[in-house]
Amino acid sequence: MMLRVIGIRLLGMATVLLAVSALVFAFGALIPGDLTSVIVGQEGATEEQFEEVRRKLGLDKPLVVQYFFWLTNALQGDFGTSPITGRTVAADLLQQIPVSLELALLTLLVSTLIGLPAGIVAAVHANKRLDILIRTSLLVTFSVPIFVIGILLLLVGSRWAPDLFRVSFTPWAEDPMMHIRSMAMPLLTIAFPITAMTMQMTRGAMLEVLHSHYVVTARAVGVREKRIEYLHALRNALPPIVTFIGFQLGILLGGLIVVEQIFSLPGLGRGMLEAINTRDYPMVSATTLVFATAFVIINALVDMLYPLLDPRQRGR
Repeated sequence: MMLRVIGIRLLGMATVLLAVSALVFAFGALIPGDLTSVIVGQEGATEEQFEEVRRKLGLDKPLVVQYFFWLTNALQGDFGTSPITGRTVAADLLQQIPVSLELALLTLLVSTLIGLPAGIVAAVHANKRLDILIRTSLLVTFSVPIFVIGILLLLVGSRWAPDLFRVSFTPWAEDPMMHIRSMAMPLLTIAFPITAMTMQMTRGAMLEVLHSHYVVTARAVGVREKRIEYLHALRNALPPIVTFIGFQLGILLGGLIVVEQIFSLPGLGRGMLEAINTRDYPMVSATTLVFATAFVIINALVDMLYPLLDPRQRGR
């Protein structure tokens, strides 16, 4: 039964990814201009030159045929070559994905380690001084835009932590310590608002569970309050929290453009922005497909975790 459910969900994920790939290709084909205008240029180019390049690139074929060949190559990891850099798109993606993925995972880890316990404590002490203090301190940071936090950290770092301020991105393989230092400020910049959202989500889920009938019954039969709050209630509050965390991971992978731009991190977000500015169509399409694929896969995995978190859903 479980394998059948997993198979159905995997089939649904594959269908969604196929639809996403079609949309990505369609948007790339429908935007004004095409790859030939980047390769040939606009000034002094003849129509014969445009037609020759279109023929070599296969752009003279129907869109359905173009999509079939593009998808076939993409499934093999071939997204073409950038007309701007001259490098293969896959090679650039392999350099950018680890940077964004590391920052997203570290952000998720830090925000969960801080936001989850803070949300539990806030819910247990709901509407008391401790709850108000936790919510106020975290939600104030959430109200500040990410780019403002990044700029403020740069200003503070230039004065009080010049070693961190002067550090440019260093790969882990070159110098692990310098790599950690180069990721510190970007991590702090994005972790503040995510921590606040995680806390608020955890608090809301816990409050709903703490007022449920089985918690009242557990208290009536003499179960210890700490066991109720930090074991039974938390276990039943986990499904929406895990869903939120998975959703945030998908958002983070595609939402680090500002942070990566401020701190000059060679990640997917910054690469996407540069590709848009230079009209690098193959890079834009490939990066968009990576963002969409990551989001779909992460949400599908979270969906598959539900039966483990909530036994009532195992038979569904």
